[in-house]
Amino acid sequence: MKKITFVFDPETEQKKLDELLERLDPKPDNHVSLSELKGSNYSENDCLACSLSDKQLKELIESLGKTKVKLALLPHPDGIENRKGFCINSDFEDAWQEIQEAKEIPDLETMQVNEQIVFNSLVVGTSMSILYSNSTSSFFAGIKKRFSQLVNLFRRVILKPYTITYLDKNEEEKTVETAAMGILAVAHCESNFIFRRVIEESGLNDGRIHILILAPKSLFALIQFGLQNLFFPTHGSTLPSFVGYISSSEVKINSKQKIHFALDGQEGEEKELIIKLTEDPISILPGKILLEQEKKEGPAEINAKSLPTGKLKEELLHGYLPWVRHATAEEFKELFSLLRQNAQTSSSYLVLMALSTMIATFGLFGNSAPVVIGAMILAPLMGPIISLAMGALRQDGLLIKNSMITIFWGVVIGLFFSILISLITPLEVLNDQILARIRPNLLDLGIAIASGVAGAYAYSKEEINKTLAGVAISVALVPPLAVAGIGIGWLDPGVFGGAMLLLGTNLAGIVMSASLTFLILGFSPFRLAKRGLMISLGILLAIALPLGLSFTKMVNENSIIQELAGKEIPHGILREVKVIQLNPLRLSVTILADKVLTADDFDEIKSEIEEEVDQPIELEMTLGISIGESAKNVKKEGFFEGIWKSFTQ
Repeated sequence: MKKITFVFDPETEQKKLDELLERLDPKPDNHVSLSELKGSNYSENDCLACSLSDKQLKELIESLGKTKVKLALLPHPDGIENRKGFCINSDFEDAWQEIQEAKEIPDLETMQVNEQIVFNSLVVGTSMSILYSNSTSSFFAGIKKRFSQLVNLFRRVILKPYTITYLDKNEEEKTVETAAMGILAVAHCESNFIFRRVIEESGLNDGRIHILILAPKSLFALIQFGLQNLFFPTHGSTLPSFVGYISSSEVKINSKQKIHFALDGQEGEEKELIIKLTEDPISILPGKILLEQEKKEGPAEINAKSLPTGKLKEELLHGYLPWVRHATAEEFKELFSLLRQNAQTSSSYLVLMALSTMIATFGLFGNSAPVVIGAMILAPLMGPIISLAMGALRQDGLLIKNSMITIFWGVVIGLFFSILISLITPLEVLNDQILARIRPNLLDLGIAIASGVAGAYAYSKEEINKTLAGVAISVALVPPLAVAGIGIGWLDPGVFGGAMLLLGTNLAGIVMSASLTFLILGFSPFRLAKRGLMISLGILLAIALPLGLSFTKMVNENSIIQELAGKEIPHGILREVKVIQLNPLRLSVTILADKVLTADDFDEIKSEIEEEVDQPIELEMTLGISIGESAKNVKKEGFFEGIWKSFTQ
């Protein structure tokens, strides 16, 4: 090893200096204070082992100039940035031992910003540490740190305009004008824990500056990443889509505003930052982590093309970062063209509407669920309804008008053919399929909302089959439309009213949820969508009131059925319990007895049931005779009883 001289901080007290020298084993050839050091006294055969602050080390490097004196670093309380930037061991003795074991000291590329040497990093705006934290040995400490980062994401964010000019791999100049939250630049990826986690293919002295650009398009994207990182911390090659990566031999950052930055923790302001590697590499010994890295040909760019530019950039700079991403006209031009086309009333639309309603009506009369569902494949209602949702969201009057006209003619055609079939069909029975469409409740509203989300999402993503989502929407609309026509054909206002309430519920729910889905996906700013959403929400709430009452009624009926079904009373076991009417309560039950019952028994059974439900009832009773012990001992099984029985049989 070369001759080693220990260079110490001039402000070090003698007692502390003696302590440091005592910890150095083997002893250095010499030791000298920085204030007494003369660069001319040393040559390339000398090594200066420095325990200096960041500021002092920069002064030393500048004073040495182009001399070939070798440098090695030891930890210092105020040398945090040089220790991080060169991956120096934080333990004084271990760092000294690494110096002793070093066979040679390489010429190391160092970053400089506006001619100032940077040991660790350049931070512009917000640091990337809001997304990433350094590794910790404690699992719970890591969770706590990541949770704190997640909480910090719930705040107002303002993006700043930056013009980034850099040289690509072919040394051709490229320029990106974007809006960013923050920028981080380093010379060596391994020296920074954020780069270590997301950029794997990079080594020592690769001749490039490495830059990460934090450019989210919405707060939702940041929070989504924060939630994911809370439970599943990211490692290697998992750069989020809103963070761009650029590597280049030289980078310039300009802005119309003054750029607020920090060089190795020292804050400053400039209108332009020129980042490049020092022309003359510094002979300095890095830590083992950095020294052991092989030179690799890593990626030149990652996500650079996804940085916000053009109109999107201007929108993001207009105010605070929006909660949801705003797509630009260029991004959904194709979608708008498709929606405008689907909003038009066409002959094929009317024919398919007629056929699907006819098939659904026949299926309803036949009480066949598969036929009713099969009819939905033909129904073309998805197009105009999704167009209406987008029109309501973006306050597009023409799109709303055309969509509503198309939906109106679809409803008219559907009613016409369902009325026609009900008039020529000699059946007038309220079967299960028809009954299911005349008693709407909040569960039906839930189906409509989910169908609307499916439809909007399918239209916004080209890779998703729109036919499947169309079936979901048609299931919610065509059967009640057909039942409404049947109600008119039977001249039954109850059937017609219930079916039309379900139709209106589903239509309002689908439009509302589809609009909200488009809003979340960024197809309209909230200020534009607010009026349409409020109108849709108002209609939805107005419809939800009778649905809530109906749902409450259904819950009460179900509660009574659950209470009585399988119940053993003195005169037998109750089976096939049905609630015919709630007020006054009218029940239909089958009583399973092991003897012939008399008129007196019937009155007693009524009283026994009234005791169970704690209110007077009207009763329709069917008698059943149990024969044999097995029939007599049949009773309602509990949940866990049933599971145990299924395993033991």
